[in-house]
Amino acid sequence: MTERDRRSAKARRSTERRTAPRRAGTERRSPGRAKASGRRATERRTGERRDGDRRGKGTRASGADGAEAHLAPAKRKITEAGRLDLILDVTRQLMSETDLTKLLQLIAVATTKLVDCDRATVFLIDRDKNEMWSKVALGASEIRFPVGAGIAGTVAVTGQTINIPDAYADPRFNQAIDKSTGYKTNNLLTFPMTGHDGRVIGVFQAVNKHAGPFADDDEAALSSLASSAAVCVENAQLVEGQRQLWTSLVETLAVTVDARDQQTAGHSRRVTRYAEVIAASMGMTPAEVERVRTAGLLHDYGKIAVRDRFLQKAGKLDDAEFAYMKAHAEKTGEFLQYLRFPPDMRDVPLMAAQHHERMDGKGYPLGLAGDQIHVGARIVAAADVFDALTAPRYYKPAYSIEKTLDIMRSMTGEHLDRAIMAAVEAALPKLIETLEELKPTWPKPGDEGMGSLQEASAQLSERDQARLKEKQAQPAPSGGAT
Repeated sequence: MTERDRRSAKARRSTERRTAPRRAGTERRSPGRAKASGRRATERRTGERRDGDRRGKGTRASGADGAEAHLAPAKRKITEAGRLDLILDVTRQLMSETDLTKLLQLIAVATTKLVDCDRATVFLIDRDKNEMWSKVALGASEIRFPVGAGIAGTVAVTGQTINIPDAYADPRFNQAIDKSTGYKTNNLLTFPMTGHDGRVIGVFQAVNKHAGPFADDDEAALSSLASSAAVCVENAQLVEGQRQLWTSLVETLAVTVDARDQQTAGHSRRVTRYAEVIAASMGMTPAEVERVRTAGLLHDYGKIAVRDRFLQKAGKLDDAEFAYMKAHAEKTGEFLQYLRFPPDMRDVPLMAAQHHERMDGKGYPLGLAGDQIHVGARIVAAADVFDALTAPRYYKPAYSIEKTLDIMRSMTGEHLDRAIMAAVEAALPKLIETLEELKPTWPKPGDEGMGSLQEASAQLSERDQARLKEKQAQPAPSGGAT
């Protein structure tokens, strides 16, 4: 063997010594890791089966306890960070909402998410009636009951949280509600909502937590929500109070005008109701209908400036008297300018002042025509004519629906808007229903200042007496409302 061959053999043996241990070690360790991995996989599978059995048993037990509890899907417990994010998000939503009904809806939905429960109810305290009430009860209708009654009423009085893990085992729980609704209450958490003065203004009630009884962290979560919700509820109540004050002021103004003349008593109220029906028939939004409603109430307010001898004259006015009376429309707009209307009501004075304008431009006070007339004014005009015809006056009986519609149809195009008249025809069943409801507000013979047709005829001009004789000679209207 040459020297080169010896060196090659030595190098080969050296290489074998270096690589052999690594190969042998790899082979030794691989089986160990495979066994450990297999054991861990087996343990995971076994654990999953055990957990699955436990979850299955728990679901079945829940199903045995309540008809609906077993239907609820398994819920992942919300984390503290998730709860904080949810509370912040809900708070932002609450702060931007001033409608009380919508606000309570937001709070109820937020409660179900925050504590992972099936249902939630938000009760508020009506201190005038000493009652608890709720416009929002997810899965139920409106509820009212005395303060102090039941669990929610107790929390309202004491201001203390009540957490009941087993509703049917607690004597304070009223099982009658479940029996009447068919819903099974398993557990519930009732939490007070405190106002700025420290008094309880409402109560949260969360029902049937998905993962079992409510815990301390659920109470802490509702405490955080209640703080921001109370501020928002009080703000919404203030807004609602201002709205009610505004509405009552407008209604009082309308009643004041109607009270000056018995023959038009209730006229503004009836025109308002008919205008609401017509506006809704045209597909207007609730906000638009509310504007029309307000204009209907105030449409005759300018009559406050008309002298009694013209306003209360029996029979139709002569030309000079009618020219004087027409000023009431202009006065309506003038007087209403002194009221500070809310931003969404700024066009109400315009609507009220224009209700005597005509589509052909021959109306008053400005002689506007067609689209120059506010659509709300056109609606009030149709409602005004409808009431003037269907209700009795000094010089005429209440006309039937058929005769009223015949007259209004003859006025369409020149006086009344065709689109508005189409809405009147479409809303006729509702208008008739409303008319029947409002009949008690009609003036009646013998009412103060009303008299009878015969008594009124003694004060009529020769022209009006002739017209009255013609009307009395006509056959009595048949069918429809009278």
